[in-house]
Amino acid sequence: MSVDLTGAIDLHVHFGPDPHRQRSVTAQQAASEAAAAGHAAIVLKSHDTPTANLAAALNDVVGGIHIFGGICCDHEIGGINPVAVETALALGARIVWLPTLSSRQDVDNGVAAQLGIPGPGLSILNDDGSLTDATHEVLRLTADHSAVLATGHISAAEHLAVVREQAPRGAVLVTHAMEDLAGPNLSIDQCSELSHLGATIELCAFTCRGHLATRAPAELAACIRAVGAPHVTLGTDFGQAFNEHPVPGLQTFADALWAEGIADNDLHTMTSTNPASLLQLTI
Repeated sequence: MSVDLTGAIDLHVHFGPDPHRQRSVTAQQAASEAAAAGHAAIVLKSHDTPTANLAAALNDVVGGIHIFGGICCDHEIGGINPVAVETALALGARIVWLPTLSSRQDVDNGVAAQLGIPGPGLSILNDDGSLTDATHEVLRLTADHSAVLATGHISAAEHLAVVREQAPRGAVLVTHAMEDLAGPNLSIDQCSELSHLGATIELCAFTCRGHLATRAPAELAACIRAVGAPHVTLGTDFGQAFNEHPVPGLQTFADALWAEGIADNDLHTMTSTNPASLLQLTI
C-alpha cells in the first residue's frame, strides 16, 4: 500500500550545505522533488542560518510548490535573539524554532558535543523557572506575525512553560516529539498533556525510519491514537546523507503508519490539513 500524499507539507526539511553534517539534498533538490511528488509545500530548516531569503529565491525558480523558511534560535544567530527573529519574520519566516543543537538539553545529552557545537547550552528559563525576557519577546514577535513557534530541542520543563505561555495567542509546534536523539524524548503522556494545553505535536520519520531510528512505527502510531490526528503533524526531519531524501522518506513513513492501522483520512489530516493550517496556507 502506498498512501496518497498529494498536497502533503513537510515542515521539517534539512538541506546542504551544512557546517555540522553532510546532507543528502540541496534546498533546490528538496523543493523540486517535493513539487514533482505533488506536495503542496516544504519548510527549509537550518540550525545555523535563517532560511527565509533562500525560500523566497527558490519560489521564483521551482514551480508548483510553496517554499517557506524559518529561523533557529541557536548560537549562530546570537541565541535567543529577538532582533534576528524580528528580521527573519519581516523577510517571511514562517517558523521560529527555539534552541536546537545549542540548547542546554542537547548539551546535557551530549548531542551538541558529538557535532562540535560549543557550550554552554541555551535555556529559555531563568533560575526560578520563569521565561527569560528575551524568550518573552521572541514569543510575542512570533505571535504578532502569525508565525509558528516551534519548541526545538528544549527540555520537558521548558516545553510546558512555553506552551502554557504561547498557545493561548498563537500556534505552537512540539518539534519531533518522542525523539531521543534531539530534545527531551517526550513520552506519549507528555505529548498528550502538551496537546491539551493547545500545542500541535510533530512526529517525524527520523524517529522510526532510517539510519538513526530508535523507535518502532507502532510507538508513533500509539501516540497518534492517544493525542488524536487533529492535533498531530507528520514531517521527516530528513536530509541526512545516510537517510532517504525527504520526499521518499515521508512516503515510507506514512506507509509504515498505515500498516500500523492509521487511517487514510487521518494521514491526510496530519500530512496536509494540519500543517497547512499552521502555515495559514490554503491548498
